[in-house]
Amino acid sequence: MHPIYTLFCQKFYVPLHLQPWWLDAVCGENGWNVALAKDKGGEIIGALPYYTARRWGLKVIQLPPLTTYGGPWLRYPQQIGFKEVSRLSFEKKVMAELIRQLPRRVFFKQNFRPEITNWLPFYWEGFQQTTRYTYIFEPINDLESITAGFKNTLRSDLKKAEQWTETRRDDEAWETIFRLNKLSFHRKSLRQPHRFQVFKNLHNAFKERGQSVCFLAYDKISGKPSAGLYLVFDERQAAVLLTGTAPEFKNQCAVHSLFLEAIRFCAERSLSLDFEGSMDEGIEHFFRSFGARLVPYFQVWKIM
Repeated sequence: MHPIYTLFCQKFYVPLHLQPWWLDAVCGENGWNVALAKDKGGEIIGALPYYTARRWGLKVIQLPPLTTYGGPWLRYPQQIGFKEVSRLSFEKKVMAELIRQLPRRVFFKQNFRPEITNWLPFYWEGFQQTTRYTYIFEPINDLESITAGFKNTLRSDLKKAEQWTETRRDDEAWETIFRLNKLSFHRKSLRQPHRFQVFKNLHNAFKERGQSVCFLAYDKISGKPSAGLYLVFDERQAAVLLTGTAPEFKNQCAVHSLFLEAIRFCAERSLSLDFEGSMDEGIEHFFRSFGARLVPYFQVWKIM
């Protein structure tokens, strides 16, 4: 299935998280598979990649490491006059076929991409859903209007960051960002959920394609890295994959300036930016201060 799906992804637009090379990096080449729906002519019109892991000693389908979104991706008919009723019928037919091909596992859970706004075919098959949220800037073409929408407290934090830190782009500093991310989890007495080797595999895949950038903030006095942000992108969208802050520099608000650098990067290329936002109230408050649009997405699950 992988070669067929790879050709599909080369021919049509498919978001980063669903790309075969992304899945190879985070799952291993044999660690994932994909359900495919085809039209009468044998052309792919829908795909649902899935990663099988073991939890509680049982096989389950869940999101791969470092991967915010999974779920189905559909290629809609492009004919003129494609009506809303036709779209819904198409979604029902394609999703039903994708569900039919899923292997039987004790548990299924994936986050659907924000573009997928209809999960009814999954509901009819016994799946359940909860709504989650992220913050997204649509393709950024006017940086001035974006920054004008910043919350006043964010402006103060950006001034503090400028006073205490120096921001640089350094695409070779990916290991430093991973270490800072680990420190951020430790500060909250949490275990970092990502393994270094998996992140390294994904970084190498991005480096090969020139689709990632690293932004670092350095303390002006000590010269030590105080915060980092790892941004990934394709021709349409960018997403924040990892951030991290050194605990001793937490009050410098350096990560605020790194998000601003990410916004500037997207503005130069007219990309949308997905904060891949956390449901954590404290982190949401920070993301909200940038003035991006609050966007829902579905987390769909089923005890099989």
